[in-house]
Amino acid sequence: MSQHPTPVFILGSGRSGTTITASLLSHLPGVQIAKETGYIAQNITLLKDISNPDALTRLVKEVNSWLEKEHWEHKASVQGFHDFCQRYQFFGSAAFIHYIWQLDSNVPWHELSFIGDNTPLYVMAIPAIQELLPNARFIHMVRDPRDVVCSIVKMRFGADDIVVAAMEWHLYIGCWLMAERVVSADRRMECRYEELCTSPEQTFAELAKFLDHTEAAAAAALAQHATGRSKSDTGFEKVAVVSHHTRLIEPITPSRIGRYKSELTVAQIQAIEQIAQYGMLAYGYEPLKWQVHPLVHEDRISLFTSMFKDLIKRSAKRLRVRFRSD
Repeated sequence: MSQHPTPVFILGSGRSGTTITASLLSHLPGVQIAKETGYIAQNITLLKDISNPDALTRLVKEVNSWLEKEHWEHKASVQGFHDFCQRYQFFGSAAFIHYIWQLDSNVPWHELSFIGDNTPLYVMAIPAIQELLPNARFIHMVRDPRDVVCSIVKMRFGADDIVVAAMEWHLYIGCWLMAERVVSADRRMECRYEELCTSPEQTFAELAKFLDHTEAAAAAALAQHATGRSKSDTGFEKVAVVSHHTRLIEPITPSRIGRYKSELTVAQIQAIEQIAQYGMLAYGYEPLKWQVHPLVHEDRISLFTSMFKDLIKRSAKRLRVRFRSD
Protein backbone atom coordinates (compact mmCIF):
# COMPACT_ATOMS: atom_id res chain seq x y z
CA MET A 1 0.00 0.00 0.00
CA SER A 2 1.14 3.56 -0.73
CA GLN A 3 1.69 6.03 2.09
CA HIS A 4 -1.80 7.44 1.60
CA PRO A 5 -4.84 5.64 0.20
CA THR A 6 -5.33 6.39 -3.49
CA PRO A 7 -8.44 8.50 -4.16
CA VAL A 8 -11.04 7.10 -6.54
CA PHE A 9 -14.20 8.70 -7.91
CA ILE A 10 -17.21 6.85 -9.34
CA LEU A 11 -19.13 9.38 -11.40
CA GLY A 12 -21.44 10.00 -14.36
CA SER A 13 -25.08 10.86 -14.84
CA GLY A 14 -27.41 10.13 -11.94
CA ARG A 15 -29.27 6.80 -12.22
CA SER A 16 -26.36 5.24 -14.14
CA GLY A 17 -25.17 2.74 -11.54
CA THR A 18 -22.68 4.84 -9.56
CA THR A 19 -24.11 3.79 -6.20
CA ILE A 20 -24.29 0.06 -6.88
CA THR A 21 -20.75 0.18 -8.28
CA ALA A 22 -19.49 2.02 -5.20
CA SER A 23 -21.23 -0.48 -2.95
CA LEU A 24 -19.66 -3.43 -4.77
CA LEU A 25 -16.19 -1.88 -4.73
CA SER A 26 -16.47 -1.26 -0.99
CA HIS A 27 -16.68 -5.04 -0.49
CA LEU A 28 -13.11 -5.35 -1.78
CA PRO A 29 -10.36 -5.56 0.88
CA GLY A 30 -8.81 -2.17 1.61
CA VAL A 31 -11.37 -0.22 -0.43
CA GLN A 32 -13.80 2.30 1.07
CA ILE A 33 -16.05 4.37 -1.17
CA ALA A 34 -17.89 6.98 0.88
CA LYS A 35 -21.50 7.87 0.32
CA GLU A 36 -22.09 10.98 -1.79
CA THR A 37 -20.39 14.11 -0.45
CA GLY A 38 -21.47 16.70 -3.02
CA TYR A 39 -19.42 19.61 -1.69
CA ILE A 40 -16.16 19.39 -3.68
CA ALA A 41 -17.28 20.77 -7.04
CA GLN A 42 -18.98 23.78 -5.43
CA ASN A 43 -16.15 24.66 -3.07
CA ILE A 44 -12.96 24.45 -5.11
CA THR A 45 -11.97 28.00 -4.11
CA LEU A 46 -12.38 27.29 -0.39
CA LEU A 47 -10.44 24.04 -0.72
CA LYS A 48 -7.55 25.85 -2.38
CA ASP A 49 -7.59 28.45 0.40
CA ILE A 50 -7.82 25.92 3.22
CA SER A 51 -4.77 27.31 5.07
CA ASN A 52 -6.91 30.38 5.79
CA PRO A 53 -8.78 29.74 9.09
CA ASP A 54 -11.85 31.62 7.88
CA ALA A 55 -11.96 29.57 4.68
CA LEU A 56 -11.62 26.34 6.68
CA THR A 57 -14.46 27.32 9.01
CA ARG A 58 -16.72 28.15 6.07
CA LEU A 59 -15.75 24.93 4.34
CA VAL A 60 -16.60 22.79 7.37
CA LYS A 61 -20.00 24.48 7.55
CA GLU A 62 -20.62 23.82 3.85
CA VAL A 63 -19.52 20.20 4.14
CA ASN A 64 -21.74 19.48 7.13
CA SER A 65 -24.77 20.82 5.28
CA TRP A 66 -24.08 18.23 2.57
CA LEU A 67 -23.38 15.42 5.01
CA GLU A 68 -26.59 16.11 6.88
CA LYS A 69 -28.51 16.04 3.62
CA GLU A 70 -26.98 12.66 2.75
CA HIS A 71 -27.65 11.27 6.26
CA TRP A 72 -24.03 10.76 7.31
CA GLU A 73 -23.64 9.53 10.85
CA HIS A 74 -20.56 11.66 11.58
CA LYS A 75 -19.92 15.34 10.90
CA ALA A 76 -16.77 17.35 10.25
CA SER A 77 -15.10 19.82 12.60
CA VAL A 78 -12.13 22.15 12.41
CA GLN A 79 -10.48 20.42 15.37
CA GLY A 80 -11.17 16.99 13.90
CA PHE A 81 -9.43 18.01 10.68
CA HIS A 82 -6.41 19.39 12.53
CA ASP A 83 -6.17 16.16 14.56
CA PHE A 84 -6.28 14.11 11.33
CA CYS A 85 -3.51 16.23 9.79
CA GLN A 86 -1.26 15.90 12.81
CA ARG A 87 -1.83 12.17 13.20
CA TYR A 88 -0.93 11.38 9.59
CA GLN A 89 1.30 14.37 8.77
CA PHE A 90 -0.94 15.02 5.80
CA PHE A 91 -1.99 18.61 5.09
CA GLY A 92 -3.82 20.87 2.67
CA SER A 93 -6.91 20.45 0.51
CA ALA A 94 -6.15 16.81 -0.31
CA ALA A 95 -5.94 16.00 3.39
CA PHE A 96 -9.31 17.67 3.98
CA ILE A 97 -11.01 15.59 1.29
CA HIS A 98 -9.50 12.41 2.75
CA TYR A 99 -10.54 13.52 6.25
CA ILE A 100 -14.17 13.79 5.14
CA TRP A 101 -14.11 10.41 3.42
CA GLN A 102 -12.69 8.62 6.45
CA LEU A 103 -15.63 9.85 8.54
CA ASP A 104 -17.73 7.31 6.61
CA SER A 105 -15.30 4.41 6.98
CA ASN A 106 -15.34 1.60 9.52
CA VAL A 107 -11.79 0.74 8.48
CA PRO A 108 -9.01 3.04 9.78
CA TRP A 109 -7.76 5.38 7.05
CA HIS A 110 -4.16 4.17 7.25
CA GLU A 111 -5.26 0.58 6.58
CA LEU A 112 -6.94 1.44 3.28
CA SER A 113 -5.41 1.21 -0.17
CA PHE A 114 -8.25 3.11 -1.90
CA ILE A 115 -10.74 5.62 -0.59
CA GLY A 116 -13.19 7.70 -2.54
CA ASP A 117 -16.56 9.04 -3.45
CA ASN A 118 -19.56 8.24 -5.64
CA THR A 119 -21.04 11.70 -6.20
CA PRO A 120 -22.22 11.38 -9.83
CA LEU A 121 -22.02 15.05 -10.77
CA TYR A 122 -18.32 15.33 -9.96
CA VAL A 123 -18.04 14.35 -13.63
CA MET A 124 -18.37 18.09 -14.25
CA ALA A 125 -15.35 18.92 -12.09
CA ILE A 126 -12.71 16.37 -13.09
CA PRO A 127 -9.99 18.89 -14.11
CA ALA A 128 -10.37 20.75 -10.80
CA ILE A 129 -10.43 17.52 -8.79
CA GLN A 130 -7.32 16.32 -10.57
CA GLU A 131 -5.55 19.54 -9.60
CA LEU A 132 -6.40 18.92 -5.94
CA LEU A 133 -5.73 15.16 -6.10
CA PRO A 134 -3.17 14.51 -8.87
CA ASN A 135 -3.13 10.73 -8.31
CA ALA A 136 -6.93 10.32 -8.33
CA ARG A 137 -8.51 7.56 -10.37
CA PHE A 138 -11.88 7.95 -12.08
CA ILE A 139 -14.55 5.40 -12.99
CA HIS A 140 -17.19 6.70 -15.37
CA MET A 141 -20.52 4.86 -15.32
CA VAL A 142 -22.64 5.24 -18.45
CA ARG A 143 -26.19 4.01 -19.09
CA ASP A 144 -28.67 4.24 -21.97
CA PRO A 145 -30.13 7.76 -21.65
CA ARG A 146 -33.64 6.47 -22.27
CA ASP A 147 -33.42 4.34 -19.12
CA VAL A 148 -31.71 7.18 -17.25
CA VAL A 149 -34.44 9.67 -18.14
CA CYS A 150 -37.18 7.12 -17.47
CA SER A 151 -35.79 6.66 -13.97
CA ILE A 152 -34.77 10.18 -13.07
CA VAL A 153 -38.05 11.96 -13.84
CA LYS A 154 -39.68 9.84 -11.12
CA MET A 155 -37.20 10.92 -8.47
CA ARG A 156 -37.51 13.59 -5.80
CA PHE A 157 -34.38 15.18 -7.29
CA GLY A 158 -33.11 15.93 -10.79
CA ALA A 159 -34.92 16.98 -13.94
CA ASP A 160 -38.70 16.84 -14.14
CA ASP A 161 -38.90 17.26 -17.90
CA ILE A 162 -37.83 14.53 -20.31
CA VAL A 163 -36.05 16.89 -22.71
CA VAL A 164 -34.13 18.61 -19.91
CA ALA A 165 -33.14 15.26 -18.42
CA ALA A 166 -31.80 14.19 -21.82
CA MET A 167 -29.89 17.47 -22.15
CA GLU A 168 -28.26 16.90 -18.77
CA TRP A 169 -27.26 13.32 -19.68
CA HIS A 170 -25.66 14.62 -22.86
CA LEU A 171 -23.79 17.32 -20.91
CA TYR A 172 -22.34 14.77 -18.49
CA ILE A 173 -21.20 12.55 -21.36
CA GLY A 174 -19.49 15.56 -22.93
CA CYS A 175 -17.75 16.41 -19.65
CA TRP A 176 -16.30 12.90 -19.47
CA LEU A 177 -15.18 12.88 -23.10
CA MET A 178 -13.38 16.19 -22.53
CA ALA A 179 -11.86 14.92 -19.27
CA GLU A 180 -10.35 12.00 -21.17
CA ARG A 181 -8.01 14.54 -22.75
CA VAL A 182 -6.53 15.54 -19.38
CA VAL A 183 -6.64 12.30 -17.37
CA SER A 184 -4.05 9.68 -18.30
CA ALA A 185 -5.38 6.33 -19.50
CA ASP A 186 -4.01 4.46 -16.49
CA ARG A 187 -6.11 6.60 -14.11
CA ARG A 188 -9.50 6.37 -15.81
CA MET A 189 -11.94 3.62 -16.66
CA GLU A 190 -15.36 3.50 -18.23
CA CYS A 191 -18.08 0.98 -17.45
CA ARG A 192 -21.45 0.50 -19.09
CA TYR A 193 -24.25 -0.19 -16.64
CA GLU A 194 -25.75 -2.68 -19.07
CA GLU A 195 -22.57 -4.77 -19.03
CA LEU A 196 -22.56 -4.79 -15.23
CA CYS A 197 -26.13 -6.14 -15.30
CA THR A 198 -25.69 -8.73 -18.06
CA SER A 199 -22.14 -9.89 -17.24
CA PRO A 200 -21.55 -8.96 -13.59
CA GLU A 201 -18.68 -11.38 -12.97
CA GLN A 202 -16.59 -10.29 -15.94
CA THR A 203 -17.43 -6.59 -15.68
CA PHE A 204 -16.81 -6.34 -11.96
CA ALA A 205 -13.55 -8.27 -12.33
CA GLU A 206 -12.39 -5.49 -14.67
CA LEU A 207 -13.45 -2.83 -12.16
CA ALA A 208 -11.62 -4.65 -9.36
CA LYS A 209 -8.51 -4.96 -11.51
CA PHE A 210 -8.57 -1.19 -12.00
CA LEU A 211 -8.20 -0.94 -8.20
CA ASP A 212 -5.39 -3.52 -8.18
CA HIS A 213 -7.52 -6.46 -7.00
CA THR A 214 -7.65 -9.99 -8.35
CA GLU A 215 -10.50 -11.78 -10.09
CA ALA A 216 -10.88 -13.94 -6.98
CA ALA A 217 -11.33 -10.85 -4.80
CA ALA A 218 -13.94 -9.55 -7.24
CA ALA A 219 -15.84 -12.85 -7.12
CA ALA A 220 -15.81 -12.80 -3.32
CA ALA A 221 -17.15 -9.21 -3.29
CA LEU A 222 -19.99 -10.15 -5.63
CA ALA A 223 -20.81 -13.13 -3.42
CA GLN A 224 -20.98 -10.88 -0.37
CA HIS A 225 -23.37 -8.56 -2.19
CA ALA A 226 -25.55 -11.46 -3.38
CA THR A 227 -25.94 -12.89 0.13
CA GLY A 228 -26.46 -9.52 1.80
CA ARG A 229 -23.30 -9.89 3.86
CA SER A 230 -20.93 -6.98 4.13
CA LYS A 231 -17.35 -6.16 4.90
CA SER A 232 -17.92 -4.72 8.40
CA ASP A 233 -20.88 -2.90 6.86
CA THR A 234 -19.92 -0.67 3.94
CA GLY A 235 -22.36 2.13 4.82
CA PHE A 236 -24.47 1.48 1.73
CA GLU A 237 -26.88 -0.72 3.65
CA LYS A 238 -28.22 2.56 5.08
CA VAL A 239 -28.45 4.09 1.60
CA ALA A 240 -30.61 1.15 0.49
CA VAL A 241 -33.51 2.32 2.66
CA VAL A 242 -33.82 5.52 0.62
CA SER A 243 -36.66 5.18 -1.88
CA HIS A 244 -34.57 5.66 -5.03
CA HIS A 245 -31.91 3.19 -3.87
CA THR A 246 -34.12 0.29 -2.75
CA ARG A 247 -32.79 -1.91 -5.57
CA LEU A 248 -29.26 -1.52 -4.20
CA ILE A 249 -29.53 -4.75 -2.21
CA GLU A 250 -31.26 -6.71 -4.98
CA PRO A 251 -29.40 -9.11 -7.29
CA ILE A 252 -27.78 -7.56 -10.36
CA THR A 253 -29.79 -8.88 -13.29
CA PRO A 254 -30.67 -7.88 -16.89
CA SER A 255 -34.18 -6.98 -15.67
CA ARG A 256 -32.75 -3.55 -14.80
CA ILE A 257 -32.22 -2.82 -18.52
CA GLY A 258 -34.68 -1.44 -21.07
CA ARG A 259 -37.52 -0.48 -18.76
CA TYR A 260 -38.09 2.64 -20.85
CA LYS A 261 -39.64 0.45 -23.56
CA SER A 262 -42.68 -0.25 -21.41
CA GLU A 263 -42.74 2.93 -19.33
CA LEU A 264 -42.27 5.68 -21.95
CA THR A 265 -44.36 6.49 -25.01
CA VAL A 266 -42.88 6.46 -28.51
CA ALA A 267 -43.11 10.25 -28.56
CA GLN A 268 -41.18 10.52 -25.28
CA ILE A 269 -38.49 8.15 -26.53
CA GLN A 270 -38.10 10.16 -29.72
CA ALA A 271 -37.84 13.40 -27.71
CA ILE A 272 -34.96 11.91 -25.71
CA GLU A 273 -33.24 10.64 -28.82
CA GLN A 274 -33.48 14.04 -30.54
CA ILE A 275 -31.39 15.53 -27.74
CA ALA A 276 -29.07 12.65 -26.82
CA GLN A 277 -28.63 10.84 -30.12
CA TYR A 278 -25.00 11.83 -30.73
CA GLY A 279 -23.90 10.60 -27.32
CA MET A 280 -26.02 7.49 -27.78
CA LEU A 281 -24.30 6.63 -31.04
CA ALA A 282 -20.88 7.24 -29.46
CA TYR A 283 -21.70 4.61 -26.83
CA GLY A 284 -23.50 2.12 -29.06
CA TYR A 285 -27.07 2.90 -28.02
CA GLU A 286 -29.13 2.74 -31.21
CA PRO A 287 -31.96 5.27 -31.64
CA LEU A 288 -35.27 4.16 -33.13
CA LYS A 289 -34.37 6.18 -36.22
CA TRP A 290 -32.21 9.13 -37.16
CA GLN A 291 -33.46 12.13 -35.20
CA VAL A 292 -33.04 15.82 -35.98
CA HIS A 293 -31.85 17.90 -33.03
CA PRO A 294 -34.03 20.98 -32.41
CA LEU A 295 -31.04 23.28 -32.94
CA VAL A 296 -30.51 21.90 -36.44
CA HIS A 297 -33.63 23.78 -37.50
CA GLU A 298 -33.06 26.49 -34.85
CA ASP A 299 -36.04 25.49 -32.72
CA ARG A 300 -34.95 27.21 -29.54
CA ILE A 301 -38.53 27.83 -28.48
CA SER A 302 -39.18 24.15 -27.77
CA LEU A 303 -35.99 23.91 -25.70
CA PHE A 304 -36.90 27.04 -23.75
CA THR A 305 -40.40 25.68 -23.15
CA SER A 306 -39.01 22.42 -21.79
CA MET A 307 -36.59 24.25 -19.47
CA PHE A 308 -39.35 26.57 -18.24
CA LYS A 309 -41.68 23.64 -17.50
CA ASP A 310 -38.85 21.86 -15.72
CA LEU A 311 -38.14 24.92 -13.58
CA ILE A 312 -41.79 25.18 -12.53
CA LYS A 313 -42.02 21.48 -11.68
CA ARG A 314 -38.76 21.47 -9.71
CA SER A 315 -39.80 24.56 -7.76
CA ALA A 316 -43.17 23.03 -6.89
CA LYS A 317 -41.49 19.80 -5.79
CA ARG A 318 -39.03 21.64 -3.54
CA LEU A 319 -41.84 23.64 -1.97
CA ARG A 320 -43.75 20.45 -1.18
CA VAL A 321 -40.66 18.95 0.44
CA ARG A 322 -40.10 22.13 2.48
CA PHE A 323 -43.71 22.26 3.69
CA ARG A 324 -43.58 18.61 4.73
CA SER A 325 -40.34 19.18 6.67
CA ASP A 326 -41.86 22.19 8.43
